[in-house]
Amino acid sequence: MAVKQQVKSTAKYRRPFQFNVGMIIFAIIFLYIVFSVYSYVSRDQIRYYEVQKGSIVRDQQYTGIAIRQEQAVNATSSGYVHYYIQDGRRVAVGSDVYTIDETGALQSYLKEHPELTTEMTSEQISDIRYRLSQFSQSFKNSNFSALYNTKYALDASALEYSSVANAQDLDDVLQKLGINYVRVSADQAGVVSYTIDGDEALTADAVTADLFTMSGYKRNITKPGALIESGQPVYKLITSEKWSLVFQLDDAGKAKYQDVKSVKVHFTESDLTVNATLQVFTGKDGNSYGQLDFTELMEQFCDERFIQFDIVTNDQKGLKIPVTAVTEKDFYIVPKAFKTTGPDGSTGFYREAVAQDGSGASVEFVPTDIYRIDDQYCYLSIPDDSNTSSIRTNNILVRPEAAASGQLDPTMTYPVGPVKSLQGVYNINRGYCIFRQIVPIEQNTDYLVVAENTDYGISVYDHIVLNASLVKDGQLVYQ
Repeated sequence: MAVKQQVKSTAKYRRPFQFNVGMIIFAIIFLYIVFSVYSYVSRDQIRYYEVQKGSIVRDQQYTGIAIRQEQAVNATSSGYVHYYIQDGRRVAVGSDVYTIDETGALQSYLKEHPELTTEMTSEQISDIRYRLSQFSQSFKNSNFSALYNTKYALDASALEYSSVANAQDLDDVLQKLGINYVRVSADQAGVVSYTIDGDEALTADAVTADLFTMSGYKRNITKPGALIESGQPVYKLITSEKWSLVFQLDDAGKAKYQDVKSVKVHFTESDLTVNATLQVFTGKDGNSYGQLDFTELMEQFCDERFIQFDIVTNDQKGLKIPVTAVTEKDFYIVPKAFKTTGPDGSTGFYREAVAQDGSGASVEFVPTDIYRIDDQYCYLSIPDDSNTSSIRTNNILVRPEAAASGQLDPTMTYPVGPVKSLQGVYNINRGYCIFRQIVPIEQNTDYLVVAENTDYGISVYDHIVLNASLVKDGQLVYQ
């Protein structure tokens, strides 16, 4: 007997929709974070600047020709030259300066025995690398001659660092080998330089405008081991610490420095500053020149003929702030004669008040914070619309003597209204923008130097808004 199987039908159960509060809150927080990040990235960033003491130097750049008491010393015989004295070093009378190897045997021996020459130390190599780095950062195509000046300076440094002056027992070794060479000593005391340009006899009154073009100018540096001929310059000797720089002056420069006797000179490439005496003269070509006389730094520049320098004409010191931090704010200006002291000892002004019952005008004392007082005016902050008790536009101020007599003479009154702008910055030490006035002393394209200890001014280490155009007075600022 067949058994029927009963088939059961099963219907799918759908769960009812449940409102997930957690997901909604998470979505709201996520959208808020996205909006906050977008708002922060897209808005102008308010940055602050910490006030520091500083200065702005006003200077005028020139190129000068170095004039020294120097002379070229010629070789006494032909041969290969080797030096005992490093470039830029001082030598005494009778001290050995160089040797002449007429046969070349010494040259060959030194090549076979490099230990007899001084190898450059890590400090000397670092010095050369530093000079190359400084040159690469400051080089400009408009001053291509600086390339040659740097090359000559590095050649002189390499010569100094590879001298045989420190070789030990060289004479004994060479005598045993039968190598003969001639020692040459200095007949005068002075500073030795191996850079020779043919202008060693140049004097200030012989300088002309053509020399500054450097047309045909050439410097020669005699290197160790070089073959020289008898009578050829082998080194130069500078016999005085006093030296000069002669530079060109236009009509404006001549008028500016005509009566100036001393100036501060800043050497741009070496970043050295020194005082010098100054005189203005007319050269043999009829052009005007300035002559700076020095009594120091001769050894530092003994290899240089053309030297760039600045004459520092102004060096104002104070609080140094960026130009972008400066803004302006309007103030009421009231003549100083209207300022008075109230019964309670506070400072303020007498203001004309009209009685509401029409009984006539009277005066009232209004205590007032005075932002600044100069030779003529008191500067008063302009109140907002909600402030009705402070002095406002069209108020009539009365001079103290007229208020005391009770006679309101129109010539003794002043209608409030004229305004004047003061320069200042926004101080944010308290977390919101407060206008503080500044008194500029000096300015260039990037910075101002302002006076210290001014009323309602700024102090060292104050935080000010770097870009004043992004904020307004009273605005909250998060540092």
